Amino acid sequence: REKRIRDMKTQIIRLLILHFCLFAFCTVLSADEICRTFHLSKELQVNQISEDTFLVTHRFPWPANSLLVRYPNKFIVWVDTPYTDSATELVWNWIRSRDWKEKLIEVNTGFHNDNLGGNGFLLNKSVDIYGTDLIVKMLNDQSENTRFQILKWLKKPKFKKYHDIHSTAKYYPPDKVITIKPNEGVYLLNGLFEVYYPGPSHTKDNLIVYFPDKKLLFGGCAVKSIKSNNIGFTGDAVISEWPKSLNKVLNRYNDALLVVPGHGEVGGLELIKHTLELF
Repeated sequence: REKRIRDMKTQIIRLLILHFCLFAFCTVLSADEICRTFHLSKELQVNQISEDTFLVTHRFPWPANSLLVRYPNKFIVWVDTPYTDSATELVWNWIRSRDWKEKLIEVNTGFHNDNLGGNGFLLNKSVDIYGTDLIVKMLNDQSENTRFQILKWLKKPKFKKYHDIHSTAKYYPPDKVITIKPNEGVYLLNGLFEVYYPGPSHTKDNLIVYFPDKKLLFGGCAVKSIKSNNIGFTGDAVISEWPKSLNKVLNRYNDALLVVPGHGEVGGLELIKHTLELF
């Protein structure tokens, strides 16, 4: 009887561990593929968060997210890039090592370097990069001022590597420029996903990307992680409009199951609600 009780306890513990992995958004693909994480460098990793969906996190030095969504035999959609061309190249090589044959397209959700810092590499690879005319304008008008603000944060000796790279990096705009009016969305690639502009938020140009078949929303820097206790960098923000824009996102995509913030862990719609609470 005691042995049966011990065996039952062991089985319960194993089930709890598996349950935890599932709720950490790791898909069980086979017996030997649970909670898959791919470390591409000390600063760069790829985590599978659902079927054919991968979170790319680049720590340079602050962790920032981009997203890969694969549609077999159709496209691979990459939303935002890592901070640098070199990190973007590592992800590119990882994609090609998996022998995926689909065409890769990129979507920039804003003009900051954690949105489009890898555009230079992707343009050299003839990747179509989608973004809005507002992103192009903000990059031309505001990027040097934003760079100056970031470099002020990187003055400590421990950040010298990042300071040097950020100070000389060149940023390139998207080459497939679309016009989206506030409160409007544009479906791309035969409706695989929607690009939506709710209005100003973290920046004047931040976009939301939604994958309806996956109920997956990339909120980017407009959405904070559940562990965030403030709204972060506001040097380019429109504070008065940010909550209004988030409420529009919440109403429009109230069926979303997965929400990806610009920085931090993936969650659900509670991330948008938490961001609103921070205001």
